[in-house]
Amino acid sequence: MKLFIFLYSLIFYALFPAVIYAKDPQTIEWDQLMPPGYVESILEQNKTENSQTQDFFEWDDDTDQTQAAYDELKAKLSSAPIVPELNNQYIRLAGFIVPLNFDFDTETYSEFLLVPYFGACIHVPPPPSNQIVYVTANKPLKETTLDYAVWASGILTTKSASSEYAFAGYTMNDVEIEEYKE
Repeated sequence: MKLFIFLYSLIFYALFPAVIYAKDPQTIEWDQLMPPGYVESILEQNKTENSQTQDFFEWDDDTDQTQAAYDELKAKLSSAPIVPELNNQYIRLAGFIVPLNFDFDTETYSEFLLVPYFGACIHVPPPPSNQIVYVTANKPLKETTLDYAVWASGILTTKSASSEYAFAGYTMNDVEIEEYKE
């Protein structure tokens, strides 16, 4: 019986090395998180519709017209379409961190938003939801990781998530983080 188990294990591990070693993640760019033609469709839609946001940058900040335009823009950004084919893909994505559960006693956090540029979600409006990934790290991260761009590697899902800063169109759990180096 022991010989049978040994031989079975040997054959299994010889034929299925992927069980032992995970494949490398596919490195993707932020624009791959948007369906093709998404940006162009938003620009065209804004031109053809009677949109509140057409003259957004020409108004004073504290008017009803500006608030209505901001609300319209925020709704559009929060409902940006995702790419369903990316669901459950093992990916690697470079970005910046917006911490969500920062612990001031330990100066660590483990939940954050991964965004394409520094300061996203802190300034308003946030990026479109298909340009925000809600992330949980596999171990608490130190405050120093906020000082630079990172690579996040893990399984990307098309599950959305909401936070105090923005609506994320994608989620990654148990993610490996490393400093971004080109």
